Amino acid sequence: MKAGICELSYIPMRAGMSHKTEMTNQVLFGELFEIITSRHDWTKIRLLHDNYEAWVESSAITILDDDENIVKDFSDFIVCTESINLSKKNDKTTIQIPSGSKIPSSVKSTKEFKILNNNYLVPEEFKNHKNTDSRQTIIKAALSMINVPYLWGGRTLWGIDCSGFSQYLYSLVKINLDRDASQQVNSGKTLSFVSEAQPGDLAFFDNGEGEIVHVGIIYENGKIIHASGKVKIDNIDHQGIYDKYLKRYTHNLRVVKAII
Repeated sequence: MKAGICELSYIPMRAGMSHKTEMTNQVLFGELFEIITSRHDWTKIRLLHDNYEAWVESSAITILDDDENIVKDFSDFIVCTESINLSKKNDKTTIQIPSGSKIPSSVKSTKEFKILNNNYLVPEEFKNHKNTDSRQTIIKAALSMINVPYLWGGRTLWGIDCSGFSQYLYSLVKINLDRDASQQVNSGKTLSFVSEAQPGDLAFFDNGEGEIVHVGIIYENGKIIHASGKVKIDNIDHQGIYDKYLKRYTHNLRVVKAII
């Protein structure tokens, strides 16, 4: 397998070999991927954590060749719970990486890591705050993202979509969800009623054709946190999501799933 890694804050993943095509996803700093094929200035990749495939600009990626040590290092990783600034020792520049980025677990003791010829330092004060309770971890992180703008294909605090939001939150507790809501709905245990849901459970919503098109995180009884226009808290009941400002239901509830 020819592997690569993201050394930028994020890299847009696109439906085709052009910046004019739809951005369907993003690769975040430290995420590994498989090289599928390269054509002209574009490379098709498959993310290792969820098998998502799309095109990225070739000049934006770092190809690892046969360096299995980096793949091994980044297979034991920390998911950043906040945006941090990495210092690059080689050229004394810095790079801001968003929450959701991955860095090797070894930084807990060394405070630095290496990708090929690049040496990175994490801030001395860096602490990856995380509760031992998975549901508390998810809810705390979800609340920290309130008012982040909606962005189709986005996975960062600079813009995120509904399934990118749920995928990020579950990555914090070492649970790999698929990228899209229509895939995530296949995970977990189905609950009979929304009133049975606990904080951190996932609620899925469909369109008129019965297709799963939206996902959100149950916050507490009768409340949901989801990305729609922005990350926000709305009311939820057996019918769906009710927007108190629009004074109408905006999403039709299909199923609630317990993943944890």
